[in-house]
This record gives sequence, C-alpha cells and structure tokens, in this order.
Amino acid sequence: MSEKTNIKSLPYSPANLQQVAKIIKEGGIAIFPTDTVYDIGCSVKKPEALKRVFKIKDRPLSQSLSILISRPEVALEIADFKDKDLDLLRKIWPGPWTLITKAKVNLAQGGVGPDGSVALRCPDHGIALELLRTAGDTLAVSSANFSGGKSPVRFDEIDPEILDQVDAALDAGVCPLGGETAIARIEKKRISIVRTGCVSKDEVARIETLLSQLISD
Repeated sequence: MSEKTNIKSLPYSPANLQQVAKIIKEGGIAIFPTDTVYDIGCSVKKPEALKRVFKIKDRPLSQSLSILISRPEVALEIADFKDKDLDLLRKIWPGPWTLITKAKVNLAQGGVGPDGSVALRCPDHGIALELLRTAGDTLAVSSANFSGGKSPVRFDEIDPEILDQVDAALDAGVCPLGGETAIARIEKKRISIVRTGCVSKDEVARIETLLSQLISD
C-alpha cells in the first residue's frame, strides 16, 4: 500500500494526529472524527483550502462552512458574544450544538455567510479538540459527504470519492453521538432552533433556556 493511500486512512494515534494537524496548518484538507459525525475541514486562515472544500462537496459558496473551535473562549474572538456570555457558552459547549450569530471578524469567503453570520461549535470529542488545539484553535468544517448525502458516523461510511480528494484522513471508528449537530440561530435578540439533530427534546429545552438568558442580559 502506498504512502498516499495510507495517509487517507490513518488510524488514530498521537503521532498521526500531529501529522494531520501539520497538513492542515500548511493549507491541506483533512477528514477527522467529532462527537457527532466525521467532518472534512481546513484552516480558516487558508482561503484556497476553503474553496477546495466547497468544490469537493459540490456545495454553493453561499452556504458557509461551520467553524469548529477548541474552547468556548474562542467564540468571543470570532462572533458577536461578550465576555459576560462565557459562563453560558460553557454550559452549551463542548457539545453537539452549532450556534449561528453575527461575526465580528472578517473571515475568508465561505467562513462567513452572505448575511455576515458565522456558525460556531466546540465539539465534545477528545481527538477533535486535540486536533483543533494543535492546528490553531479554529477549523472551517462540514460533514464529510457530498452535499445532500448522508453524514458519515463511521469511517467506512465516507464516500471513497471524498477520501480520494482530501490530503489526509484520521480514522477513529464510530462517532459517539452518531448523528448531526443541533443548530440554533441567534438573531436580533431572537432565538430559533434550525435543526434538533442528534439531541433530545429535553436538551433542546435546556439550550433554549440558556440562550434566552444570553439574549436577555
């Protein structure tokens, strides 16, 4: 088996994670596990890499990628959150929630939506968090499937055509939550649940309560 093939199905190990992080920092694209599904991602600071992700997924640029963050504090640097919001964000993240709100920084095309919004998430997954910390705290991501296809929760569910087009892939078996993230939008002091994903009704209610506190402060 060639080295090129190996790097696209690397079993998780600390050394292999370091290798994937290096590829991402240098402008490459990689597939890796999260708590919900396998994601395809790249550095937010590499505009050409973002364009490649859209091309691989056959996804319109108007549908911006999510931004994974290594810890809740990073959200304060990217989105329209205030220091006082941090305690509430720590009750939501790490976890399976993507929060969409107004961006406060300029990101490369595809990292921020046409309306100036950004979608943030801090995954509750040790491998994903370690990769984030090693690769620079933020990654632009989407599920590792063609647009409209099923999001892979196991490495062997990733389409070989997707794997063929990335620079590296980290195999860590099954994603523990086994389903898509929940999505909430915060806009003009209003909250809307866009998708409940893999979370329970009780968890949706808990997050709605927390976000209501966040916008009421």
